[in-house]
Order: sequence, then structure tokens, then C-alpha cells
Amino acid sequence: WYHDRLRNYGSLFLGHWSTVAYSDKGMAGTNHTLPTAGGAKHSAGLSVSRYLKPLTYQRITREATPLLAEAVEVISASEGMAAHEATATIRLRTYAG
Repeated sequence: WYHDRLRNYGSLFLGHWSTVAYSDKGMAGTNHTLPTAGGAKHSAGLSVSRYLKPLTYQRITREATPLLAEAVEVISASEGMAAHEATATIRLRTYAG
């Protein structure tokens, strides 16, 4: 329903198995990592993409959960991002449950 009707959003996470943490940690879809270490010198120029509005979405399957969630748990724990880690842990427990 949401995918068919929404027109203004950055990214949409569809279904019980999807979580923002998968995208934030680069495991699924786009992420919002900003250029660092001088990367902005060459990656923020004006292009036709500045005039487009991509609408991205992620729909994760139950079967993909162990692979994605385990990696996100490790990355999030090492970064001290407890909430991101928890969203992955909850999905792993549900998968195993």
C-alpha cells in the first residue's frame, strides 16, 4: 500500500524483515554516508542527478535475514550503535523463534 501511494520520501523500508540499520550500514540499498577524508573535493559537484528525486525502497526477505542481521550486529556493536544492533538482533531472534 505505502509503496504504491507515497511519492515524497528518502527511502522506504517495507515489511517486517526490513530495517533502517541495513541501509545505514551499507548492507541493503542506499545509505547516507557523507564524503570524508577529502572525498567532497570530487563527489559533490553539480550534475543532472541534482534535479532528480530518486525514491528508493528496500524489502528484505526472511531468508536474507541471517546474513544481513549478523553483519549489522557486528558493525553496529563495533561502532557503539546499540539501537541499530538491537534492530538486527530482534530480527535474528524472530527468525530463529
